[in-house]
Amino acid sequence: MILQPPLAAEPMIATPESCQELLAKMVSFNTVVAYHSGIAEAERDLSDYLTALAAAWGYSTRELPIEGACGNLLVEHFVDPKLPWLMFDAHMDTVGVEGMTIDPFGGEVRDGRLYGRGACDTKGTGAAMLWALRDYAAGGEQPNNIAILFSVGEEHVQTGARAFVEQHLSMLEWKPAGVVVGEPTQMNVLGATGGFVRWKMSTHGQACHSSKPDRGHNAIYDMARLITVLEDQYISGVQATHPLVGKASAAITVITGGKQVNVVPAEATITFDRRLVPGEEGQRELTAVQTLAEQVASARPGMTVTHHQFESAPPMDTIDDGALADRALAAIASVGIESHIAGEPFTTNGNHFAGAGLPTIVVGPGDIAQAHTPDEWIDLEQLARGVEGYAAIMRST
Repeated sequence: MILQPPLAAEPMIATPESCQELLAKMVSFNTVVAYHSGIAEAERDLSDYLTALAAAWGYSTRELPIEGACGNLLVEHFVDPKLPWLMFDAHMDTVGVEGMTIDPFGGEVRDGRLYGRGACDTKGTGAAMLWALRDYAAGGEQPNNIAILFSVGEEHVQTGARAFVEQHLSMLEWKPAGVVVGEPTQMNVLGATGGFVRWKMSTHGQACHSSKPDRGHNAIYDMARLITVLEDQYISGVQATHPLVGKASAAITVITGGKQVNVVPAEATITFDRRLVPGEEGQRELTAVQTLAEQVASARPGMTVTHHQFESAPPMDTIDDGALADRALAAIASVGIESHIAGEPFTTNGNHFAGAGLPTIVVGPGDIAQAHTPDEWIDLEQLARGVEGYAAIMRST
């Protein structure tokens, strides 16, 4: 793979006068993730804008290509080849806008809040990172080279983060000494997060007219038995815990089956969602469930089970003994922001960066409670803290 050369800035770009103005502009772009919008390059217009803006401010920019999608945008501020690189990540895509009670792309400001889809998750962190880089680059001592990865596809299966660690990382001239992933944590530092393995299981029978059900094989009955065994013998036994992330879990979240009222169903399907904590392995849990399913099938004549549509992300753990988390916490405290080290059960791009052996933390302005909501917003005081906190981390050693 050949990475694209640095992209030139668009002429006469109107530069924002504040981080708030930058965020409002970023919110104005419709970047609903391709999985929901059906638009393969959903982040393209925003990526082009950020490319032009970053280049106008004097930073190198390049697109890291992803087949069939908009590529990740990498913004680089080079100080000295002897200095380490800190990489910051914020995803450009958002969840859908159906049912929103505000203009999703309006960027309206009222009562100290900026409203719009992505204002909290995570265009707010992206705007704060870029504005912090502007402050850092204009300041005095600069102990780190800084990169900002504006990634794509996070709201589906972290497409951009996966591509970065699997394809792009080996092509760069440098390797991050640490990665700071932007998510709304109210500037608390997440040192660990949960992972997942999820997939679909289907039972297969034989369709027939429901007036003579004995001529077929009802896949729903098989699935009912499988669900009962999974609940009694696997789900109830999930007990793994982690001091920051909490308890692991498993759940059947979707069930489908049957075509019409007078036909014995030939297929039934469930979606199984296994949430992992650091120390657990997704493949081991997948194998355990598959083995149990086969045991159920072998005990029921005519029953077959198949497994398909697999997705997974490893848990994020503190692979550097917490050094990056401690460093970030001290930096944030140095500018008067209250923070603490925590963990969450959800999954972010950080899971994939840490999975590639990169020391990684998750921290950013805003409250996760406002993410994905019908009136999504970010508190402007939080946005300002994000700029201050990120700039302090950039200056840290």
